[in-house]
Amino acid sequence: MRIGVATFALSMTAMVTAVPCALADHAPNYVVPGRPDVPVIINFFDASWGVVEGEWGLYRPGAVAPTVIPAPYVMPRTQAKPYYPSLGGIPYKGRLEIEPPANRELPPPAPSYHRSWTSESQNLPATEYAPTPPVIIGGDVDYNNDRRRRRRPH
Repeated sequence: MRIGVATFALSMTAMVTAVPCALADHAPNYVVPGRPDVPVIINFFDASWGVVEGEWGLYRPGAVAPTVIPAPYVMPRTQAKPYYPSLGGIPYKGRLEIEPPANRELPPPAPSYHRSWTSESQNLPATEYAPTPPVIIGGDVDYNNDRRRRRRPH
């Protein structure tokens, strides 16, 4: 009896948890455009950053007309006013700008200033080989010379 009740409870739990998994493809879809400057158009509506309900994709195309819930309009941030601490406001421009008088004393001319740069590679050989020790050539020495010992026939 207990085994039958446990089996029934386990089968009911499996069915209850399987139903939401089977309906998971019918949930609303959040629309995220691939590029911010290209809108996502669904049934002649701009659905970028919105929600689409009733769209099942290739599961059942065209079965239900999708409902597009557009994203709320977000006002762009306004530019902050510039801050100029010396004047307290925007610098004067145009006719309000102070022009120096024509007969004022001019500053002395600046000294001449000239610099030049060059770059070049050093003249090196094509390849630089690692230094190796000198090779010593010696005579051929054979300490196990079998020619000195003659074999004697038995």
